[in-house]
Amino acid sequence: PMNPLLIKRYTEGLAGALPEENEYRAVSKDLEDFLSLVTGHERLFALLSRPFLRPTKKAAIIKDILAQVHFQDKSKRFLLLLVRQRRLDLLPEIIRNLPAKWKELRGIRTFEVRSVVPLSERQKNRLEAELARLEQAPVSCSYGLDPALIGGLFIRKGNRVYDASLRGELQRLKNIIGEREPHGH
Repeated sequence: PMNPLLIKRYTEGLAGALPEENEYRAVSKDLEDFLSLVTGHERLFALLSRPFLRPTKKAAIIKDILAQVHFQDKSKRFLLLLVRQRRLDLLPEIIRNLPAKWKELRGIRTFEVRSVVPLSERQKNRLEAELARLEQAPVSCSYGLDPALIGGLFIRKGNRVYDASLRGELQRLKNIIGEREPHGH
């Protein structure tokens, strides 16, 4: 079973160690590349997933891999840390949680927005401006489609769905977005 607290700790530690956006992007890419490299190589994945393989042996295998790729030092150190602490299995979740955590540490609030139909750039801008106003902080939204939505819009921040206590606000957001675009745009 995944340990959310551990995932949070490692993700926060990593996000905190990457103050520069360029470095953050580079390290994120390294970790994703490493993950697809390892998972794409069945024998290697099976070997590294073996619970009884000594961490020193795993670390040696991973050092070999890391010696052959041009990764950032921080990426290499982080991966070796996970191996030594027998936490490599947390890597996919750490990667998944890293963007929101990195932004959060920089005061940016991340929202997941789902809608029945794609939002136009203008609608996205208005929605983001409105969320920034409600949050009193910069916001970042990831957009996706969900044809099954009732009411056209779903907004989530972390574990909190923009919820019933905000039903009025949510209705207002829907109204803002629902206003028809002028034609010929």
